[in-house]
Amino acid sequence: MNFFADFSHKSLADEIGRIRLFSNKIIDTRSPNGVQKDFTDFIILDNIYQKALSSDDIEVFILFSGDGHFSSATSFLKNFYHKQVVIYGVNGSFSKQLRETANAFHILPSEQDVNDSFYKSIFDYLKTSQNPSYNEAIETATKKHRGKASKQNIANAMKLLMENDVISERSIAMPKGKKKKMLFVDWEKAEKYMSVD
Repeated sequence: MNFFADFSHKSLADEIGRIRLFSNKIIDTRSPNGVQKDFTDFIILDNIYQKALSSDDIEVFILFSGDGHFSSATSFLKNFYHKQVVIYGVNGSFSKQLRETANAFHILPSEQDVNDSFYKSIFDYLKTSQNPSYNEAIETATKKHRGKASKQNIANAMKLLMENDVISERSIAMPKGKKKKMLFVDWEKAEKYMSVD
């Protein structure tokens, strides 16, 4: 396994020790002339082409990148060398052209991974609240994600839980003839949504 990066960045330099647990093939892509732009893309592309030309036994190339600069290499591997190309990219920074060029692609984190974290926040609130309400559940879960999730994201996760009868909302009689809507959880059904610790 090869690791390519400009290790002059302190945050990446600190990773070298952890990378060495997996591989000693660490390729530093910093510019030798101190230019701000490093050569990561070019060096990776060069390695991809060299590997394709020298290794007929490799049938599948897996790339972890959302960068559209890799579209030509992906097309080359797939169309001229008849290799399977699978791409993993981060949601929000995954080139459409790159996705369309690959045989298969996976967006990370997956919708399921994201929803799992929302479910966990909702269930954490429901476990601790004595009088759980819909609005308070959404507010509390949104705050827990500290700006990384909108109210709408949490509301969509809540909607899925309610559609699957994991959570229900009922009106409960209160003193002085008033009624209050409260949330109730079928904890047995909730088990399958609580996979994230």
